[in-house]
Order: sequence, then structure tokens, then C-alpha cells
Amino acid sequence: MDKIFATKYGGFSKDGNEYIITNPRTPKPWVNVLSNGDYGLVVSQTAGGFSWLTHSELNRITRWQQDLTRDNHGKYLYILDRATGIFWNPGWLPARTELDNYQCRHGFGYTSFISAYDGIQVELTLSLANAAPVEFWDVKVANLSGRPRQLSLITYFEWGLGCSNDHHREFHKIFTALEFDRDANAILASKRLWDIHHRANGRWNRDYPYVGFHTCSKEIAGFEGDKLAFLGQYGSLREPRALLNGELTGSQGMGREHIGSLQVNCDLAEGAGEQLMFSLGLAENHSAAKELARKYQSVELAQQELKRTKSAWATRLNATTVETPDQALNLLVNKWLKYQAIAGRLLARSAYYQQSGAFGFRDQLQDSQIYLTSDPRLTRERIKEHARHQFSDGTVLHWWHPILNEGLHSEMSDNLLWLPFVTISYLQETADYPFLEEIVAYYDEPDRPGSIFGHCCAAIDRVLARFSGRGLPLICEGDWNDGLSAIGIAGQGESVWLAHFLIYLLERFSKIAEKHGDVRHSVEYATRRENLIAAVNRHGWDGAWFIRGTKDSGEEFGSSANTYGKIFLNPQTWSVISDGAAEKRQVTAMASVAKHLLKKNGPLLLYPAYAKVDVEIGYLSRYAPGARENGGVYTHAAIWAIWAYAKLRQADAAYDVFRRLCPINNGLEPDTYLAEPYVTPGNIDGPDSAFYGRGGWTWYSGSAAWLQKVVVDRILGVRATENGLLIDPCLPAEWKTCRVRRLFRGVTYDIIYSNPQHSTAGPVKIIVAGKEITGNLIEPVAADRVKVEVLF
Repeated sequence: MDKIFATKYGGFSKDGNEYIITNPRTPKPWVNVLSNGDYGLVVSQTAGGFSWLTHSELNRITRWQQDLTRDNHGKYLYILDRATGIFWNPGWLPARTELDNYQCRHGFGYTSFISAYDGIQVELTLSLANAAPVEFWDVKVANLSGRPRQLSLITYFEWGLGCSNDHHREFHKIFTALEFDRDANAILASKRLWDIHHRANGRWNRDYPYVGFHTCSKEIAGFEGDKLAFLGQYGSLREPRALLNGELTGSQGMGREHIGSLQVNCDLAEGAGEQLMFSLGLAENHSAAKELARKYQSVELAQQELKRTKSAWATRLNATTVETPDQALNLLVNKWLKYQAIAGRLLARSAYYQQSGAFGFRDQLQDSQIYLTSDPRLTRERIKEHARHQFSDGTVLHWWHPILNEGLHSEMSDNLLWLPFVTISYLQETADYPFLEEIVAYYDEPDRPGSIFGHCCAAIDRVLARFSGRGLPLICEGDWNDGLSAIGIAGQGESVWLAHFLIYLLERFSKIAEKHGDVRHSVEYATRRENLIAAVNRHGWDGAWFIRGTKDSGEEFGSSANTYGKIFLNPQTWSVISDGAAEKRQVTAMASVAKHLLKKNGPLLLYPAYAKVDVEIGYLSRYAPGARENGGVYTHAAIWAIWAYAKLRQADAAYDVFRRLCPINNGLEPDTYLAEPYVTPGNIDGPDSAFYGRGGWTWYSGSAAWLQKVVVDRILGVRATENGLLIDPCLPAEWKTCRVRRLFRGVTYDIIYSNPQHSTAGPVKIIVAGKEITGNLIEPVAADRVKVEVLF
């Protein structure tokens, strides 16, 4: 099959719905993340990875250790020729057999391995049940060898059953029990210990409340529950004793280092094939585990579930789409950015570089904006869930763990403000002002709930109470950049970026308060905004850009006077986004971004990188120079530069930043970039790094939702306002035409741009349903579909 954006490692399918890897030796593991909202798994192109329920760190079903060099922990399927003793894996690892053909196809909600060796073709598809804690390994085997074959299919993984931090194996193995149930055709695994915080009975005195099961649609011919018996002493997964001997010993009971391994036999005549299905999952007790095992031994049921999964993803992804001359942009905006944000960040909250499992207050709030153009109700629910993790004084849990519902109560200065920020975005999309009256309990005072409006005001008021004598907000334990962890711990350091962010919020929430009938807050926010604009321009302007802030000592950072970190990106972009400075200063600030920060992979977060540790800065300065926030491209922040350039009507500059950031473009040099080309990375190493251009921290990054939103809202310029859909494109001059299908308040607007003269001046005529309108605001209409023509 022809692929697009192909490299020596693979490329996208023509329809863009799969990334097809054709060489398993990718520069780093290239993974997929699957989740139904509770059960999840991550799988690499070699079948590395792990599974979990609810929380990838606290309730891991299968063991895994992060090793992006070897990628040697996973869930594997061995194919054994019983006549010859030869064995191999359809995902190449761990046997490392040189396969005759190999493909790994990462799709939306599934991953398929299609490989051939010695005349045997195997297709293994991993997917999930939509509403049950079960995963499927759908296996199709075809004998194309021209002779009868006696094959065995043997699975292998290590049981985790609890917290991920279980490296003390000699300790943990004495709590685990495994049994084979012939009637259920399944192995069942349980554990007498859940090493999780538990006040009632003390440490190491809590049962693991689930039972794992592993079963097959075909009668099991053999099983193994003991890692030692499977591998042999000093053995390896490449040449395990069980495969060399051709048999599983049937070990079960307690006191072993438990694995899950099943054997089924497939004896195939010449040209014959067989389909079967393994499943793996968790249940609340042994009885429920047997019931689920029996239920999900059906190949047909697994196929129905996969069909539902694909249909659900199509609905999510197709609500709002674009067609532009840039095929990479189309693939990302229409498909992969949405999938990454929803599957990786909102549902799974886990990947290969980071296995969080927690909800970040600022993180998943921002990510939830991805739902606005498909199903805003899901953004609404995320706002309410985060409000439930706010304290009555306005502060919030910086992150919290589901299962425990406990987290870190911090004095981070920005995290609480993302609650009103995303509420503003939701109101712009829906005009659902009654939502502000919904009542949600505070985390510390569940008996004293407040309205969503009250929660938002509590956040803003808390920050307004933490100002310096110069009228700038205090950075406290850090603002958006967690790595600035020591700047304001004494309560004196200031944040210029936070000032601009607050300016943005105060303008919009003042109007919301006025509409809500809260005159006091409306007037106060408007007044404080004007005062803050004056203060940030008086104390924050450095001559050609805004400083980042001041330390507790009063020393400026992000200033031309500094040796390292002379200029930071965020104060420049948000001075434009917030209108916190006069236009001349905005233009000058962004010109400084272009001069000092814009590099081959996008704008750096700061420059030059800290080559020496600055204890007054925090752990950011301890990173290797050019890595992550220390002089790398931090993708989340870099995307805001697109917004800023577009707002200044610098169309070509905005599009240039997109192209530099675009993972598909960067992935065309895979041995430099290393990371997956189909999702955004958290960071790309900058020029001060020995690995300039290296992508990392993929999947688990807030950049995916932001890049999708900024491209649609600012480059294509189709964005929601309270009063309707605004058409305000900032198209690159090279585009003659493009198209946006935008779902807005239940109506699909089919918007076609025509720009034959390559103008960047904006549209001169907008025709809605055959009638020219005045201005560029399309008021909401009662229809299923509306055609819009935009002429330049």
C-alpha cells in the first residue's frame, strides 16, 4: 500500500487513519495509546507496553519498566512451529527473528501487527471493550507455506496487579496467587497486597481489590504461571526455556514471580487459516472474573466491540474538519491531534515518556478544549470535575489521583486561573450562561458548595490578593512553568507572564460578571486590569521584550542583563494575546522572538539555555542545556506564538511557526527527530543541546489540543464567540483556497475560502446561505447545515 509522508520506517495510510510502521527498528519506541476512559493500554511497534485500570501508576495490570533503549517489557505473542522448534513474534521482539514481512499499524483505538515468517502469516490486533475492563488480542493465522503446519500460539506477560513501583520482586511475589480454572478456560491472578496509601489498617495491610484473568476463545492446551519456569534460570525472552522445550509446565499457586502465559494449538492444512482471540482484563472478584472471561471468549463479540470503537472515534474526529493545501496540517488537525488529546491526555493520562495516571488541574482543563468543536458537554463536565478539586480559598489541587481522590495542594500561581479561562472558552462556544449557576462542592468544604461563577471568582480573587508592592502578581511556587520552582518560594518573586495572562482573564471575566449581575466583581476586575497593564509596562519592559519576572531577591530574569535566560517566550506571546501592551510593543516583542528564539523546530522557551545551575531559578536550570524547558522548544508554549503572530496579522510568520513545529515535517528526518511523527512531542531539543532537533515526551503533552485549536481558531480564523461564529482568517499568502467544516451549536457550517490573489488582508465578502452579511460574524441559525463563502 502506498503511504504518505513516508520514511524508511513507515508512513501514513492514504486516508490518514493509520500510521504504518514497516521497520520495527524505529529510532525510539513509536507507540499507540488506547483507552475506553477507564481501562487503558500503551503498545509500541514491537509490542512493548502495559495495561492498567483507572490509574496507570496505582492500578497497573501488567508490569513494565521504562527503557526506551531496549523496549523489552511488554505483552508478547510467540508463534511456535512444534515440528521444527522454530519460534518468532509478530511484533519482532523479543525473539528478534528477521521476519519476511512486518507491519505495525497504529490506528484510532487499535493497533495491528501483520507479519509473515516461513510461510506463516499472522495478524494480531489489539483493542478494548468499550465499556468493560477487557482488552482483546484478535489473532488471524494463515498457512501459506505450501505444506501442513503444526503451530502453537503462546502468550506472555508479567502480572503487576497494583502500583507500578513494584521493582522489589522478591517481596511482591509472595503476595500473589495464580490459578488455572478449566471451566472458565482462564488463568486467574490475585494479590493479597495493594501497596497504596491506606490510613485504616496501616501500610502493607490492604487487599488488592481485583482479580485478573487471561483467557482464549479456543481451548487452552497449556499454561504457565511461573516466570522462572518459562524463562529458565538466567534465561531470556529471546530464548525462553518454555519455547526451547516446547511446553509449559502448568505452574500455579503462591510464592512465584507470576506471569500470564497460555498455549493454544493451531494445526493448519496447506492454505488453511484460523482466527482466535485472547483476552485480558480485571474484575472485582473471582466469580466476576470467570464471568467476564467466559463472556469475552467470543471472536465475534471482540469484532463488534472494535467496530463500535472505530465508529465512536469517527464521530469524535469528523465533527469539525479542514481542507487546506497543507496535507500535514490536515492530517494533524482532522485526526491525530484530536486522538492524542482525547486518548492520551484525557482518557488514558499515560504514555511511554510519562505514566502519570493523575489529573493535572491546569493540564486536563486545557486539554478539554478539544471537545468544544465536537461535544462541548464534555468540556462542561471537566470544568465541574476540576471545580470539585478547588479549595474554598480559591487554591486548588495541582494534581490529584483518581482512586484516592488525593493530591498536591500547592501555591502554584497560575493553575487555579485555568478554571475561569476554560469556562470563558466554554461560554464562547455555547453561550450557556445558566451553567454559571450550577452548584459544585469545594474540596475542603463539601458541605459548603458554590456556583461555577463563584468558583471562578474565588480563583481570580486569590491571585489578585497575591500581588507585590509594585502591582505585579507573585509567582509563588511557580507559574505555568513548573521548573521555575524556586523563584518565588519566599513570597517576593514576580511573574510578568502571569500579569499578561491575568490581563486576558480580567477583561473577559469582568464582562461575564456584569452579565451575571455581579457589579462589584465587574468593576473591580476592570479596574485591576487597567492598573495591571500600567504596572507590567512600567516594570516589565526591557527595551525590546518583556522580562520573565523577578526573583525573591528582586533580581530580574528573562532580561538582557542576564547571562543565561535573557529572553523567555511566554511574556512576549501573551503580551499580544492579552493586549497587555501597545501594538508597537507587541510587534517589537514578537520581532525579538523571531530574532532570538525562533529556531529550526520552532521558538525556544528561553535563550540562551542555563549552562550553570541557578538555585534561585529552580530545577529548570538543572536540566541539560537545550533540553525541555531549559532552552528547548517546549511545544505547548511554542504554539502560543502562532496565536500571537496571527493576532498581529503576520500570516506567514504564524504559518511558519506551525510548519517548524509540525511533527510530520520534523519526522521526515527520523534519525534526528527520533520521536513519533504522528503526535506532538512535549519538547524538541534546542541548539544548546548535543541532540539539537530531538523530539521527546510524546503523547503526554498539552500541545495537541492547543495546536488543533490555534490552527482552526487563528490561522483558519473560524472561532466561537458568545454572539456567533467569527470568520477572521489569517491565511498564508501561498494558499488560494481552503475549507472548514465547523460544528457550532448543533449546526455544521461549511466554510469555503477563495483567495485567488494570495491576499493576506482578510476577506472582503462573506456570503451565508446565499446572502451577503455585514461584517464577519455569523449569527447562530436554526439549520442542520449552512454554506458559507468567504471571498478575499
